[in-house]
Amino acid sequence: MGGEEQGERARRAVARLLRFYRPGAGLFRRATGDAWQLALAVEAVATEYERTSDIGYARALHRWLDRHGGRRSRFYDDDGWYVNAWLRGFEVTGDERFLHAARAGFADLLSGWDDVCGGGLWWSRDRTYKNAITNELFLLAAARLASTVDGAREWADRSWRWFEGSGLINNEQLVNDGLRECRNNGDTTWTYNQGVLISALVTLAGQTDDRSLLATAAGIARATTTRLAPGGILREPSEPACDRDQEIFKGVLAQGLGRLCHADEPGTRDLEAFLRANADSVWQRARTTDDAFGVSWSEPSPVTPASHASATLLLVEVASLP
Repeated sequence: MGGEEQGERARRAVARLLRFYRPGAGLFRRATGDAWQLALAVEAVATEYERTSDIGYARALHRWLDRHGGRRSRFYDDDGWYVNAWLRGFEVTGDERFLHAARAGFADLLSGWDDVCGGGLWWSRDRTYKNAITNELFLLAAARLASTVDGAREWADRSWRWFEGSGLINNEQLVNDGLRECRNNGDTTWTYNQGVLISALVTLAGQTDDRSLLATAAGIARATTTRLAPGGILREPSEPACDRDQEIFKGVLAQGLGRLCHADEPGTRDLEAFLRANADSVWQRARTTDDAFGVSWSEPSPVTPASHASATLLLVEVASLP
């Protein structure tokens, strides 16, 4: 598959993604999961802007920042998605307003960390659950901010030491959902938990030149592509009965795999081939007549903004591969 064709797929997927939003408002036209999913639409558009320099994408990113830059919720993971989206916006535009929004959001995340279970952020301000995704997003944000925010590098190192020692990574090199009584709860190995941790380790490796972090990321990646992709095509453990949150999860994993492939880690050709095969499947077997995608990447399924955003994350990553 030539680069031009992959690029055309990404362009059409992003165009359809933008049609799910009310013009100028930055809100979904149709109901979807919690509002955190918009942050992943921001990420998809940012990646396509980085590839194409299309000024229309930059305008969309700035509209979203204007509307949601100060957004906060009672869930630390929801806020972590936005911190990372604004950091991605800064990476591709250089506009420091994105960085300022991210710094403020990161500072607010710090209130979620305490010494229960030896450290880590709580999932919400109710402080009833410490889970993987919240701490992965915090680690990713801290690693991204390491060169621009005093203390962020130390938070990244501290966060990874805690995560690595928490038991959240199981014996199969997959990440379970969270902790119960400060031990791995054995709950579902959602695809997005693997994807955000891969992204975080790739980013931290870039800050520290610690190649062992890339080896850990590659181990998680291969465990995921082996155990969560029957027939070589990603399938969420809850498919076809995904709830509205889970509909977007696989795209987050595709994003992490793409970042690992860009990290100059030897022997990632198999992961590139895996991503390309999934992109071919979702385009050829799961696409509707108006370029939308449901939760399944191997056959037609009902479309939601979240399911379409998930496939768009995959397609923009594949279009950006060397």
